[in-house]
Amino acid sequence: MFIKDRTIPSKITVLDALKRRIDVNHPQHGYVSSLLRRAEIGYQGEMKVDRLWKELAVPTNALLLHSYETTNDIGNSHQMDTLFVCPHFILILEIKNVSGTIWYEEDKHQFLRRKRTGEVESFQSPFDQVQRHAELMDRVVGRLGLALPIHKAVVIADSSTIIGSIPEEFQIFHAIGLPAELKKLLLKYSNTVLSPVHYELLTSHLQSIHKPSIYVPRFDIPPLRMGAICECGRGMRFHYGKFVCTCGVRLREPLYQGLHDYRFLRSEWIANREFREFFLIESEDSANKLLKRMKFYYEGSNKGRRYLIPKDVWRIY
Repeated sequence: MFIKDRTIPSKITVLDALKRRIDVNHPQHGYVSSLLRRAEIGYQGEMKVDRLWKELAVPTNALLLHSYETTNDIGNSHQMDTLFVCPHFILILEIKNVSGTIWYEEDKHQFLRRKRTGEVESFQSPFDQVQRHAELMDRVVGRLGLALPIHKAVVIADSSTIIGSIPEEFQIFHAIGLPAELKKLLLKYSNTVLSPVHYELLTSHLQSIHKPSIYVPRFDIPPLRMGAICECGRGMRFHYGKFVCTCGVRLREPLYQGLHDYRFLRSEWIANREFREFFLIESEDSANKLLKRMKFYYEGSNKGRRYLIPKDVWRIY
C-alpha cells in the first residue's frame, strides 16, 4: 500500500505564527490561542487514527492519502482527512477528536456535543462534510469514464466519547472499529472493479489534482510584532550579524523562525526592503549579506532581487 503521510496542517502553522506575533495583551491573542488548541486536538486525533492503518490487511496496490486536498469546478476547496483508494472501492473518512456525548439532529443538520461539564456546543456537521467530499469523488471518477463504489464514514478518535442518537443512514464509529469496518468492505467488494490500467489512471489523476493550500484566517488580524523574537518572548535587536535579546541570549535561530512566520503570514518571496522592514534592520548592506549567506534560491538582480523562503526554513537551517 502506498501511503502519503499526514503533514502538520497549515492552519496550525499559521495560527502558531499569529499567536507568536500578536501582542499577548490584544483580545485576538486569546482567540487565536483557542483556535490553535482546537486545531492541535484535531490533528492529534487524526494521527491516532493514522497509526491504525499500519496494522490493517489491505490490497498491496491500495492508495492511502492523508490530508488530501483538491478543488471542485468552481474553485471551492475540499479537505479530506483520509482518502483510501483501491481497485474495489473508495473510502473517505472524516475524523473527529471530541470528548463527552455526541448526537446529530438531522432535520437541523446540527452536530452537538455535551461536555463532561454539562455544557452543550454545536459543530459543523461532519456528515454534510463527508457527503460533500463523496459527491466530488463521484464526479472525479465519472469524468474519467469509470465507476467505483464510494463509501464514507465519520471516525471518532477519542475512545471515551459516547456516541448518542445518530440516524442509521450515517456511518459513524470509534477509531478502534476501523479494522472491522474496512474488512466488511473488502468482503463485500471481493471482486476487483477496476482493471490495472483503469486503476492506474484513477490513482495518477487523484495524485495530480492534490493541491495543498495555506490556511487563510477568516477574522481581522491585528498589527503584528515585527523582528526576531527571543525564546523568552521579547523582541531582539540586530547587532553585528546576530540578534541580541535583553535577557542575554544572542542567536541566529530566531532569524529562521521569523522567516518561517513571514512565509506563512506574508509571502514565500522576500526582497531586501521587505526583509529589513520585517526584521527591523536599518542597514541595506547588512540585510544583503544575511540574505546572500543563507543561499536561498533567488530571482532578479540588484534592487529587484527577491529570495524564495524554503517551506521548512525553520527546521533545516
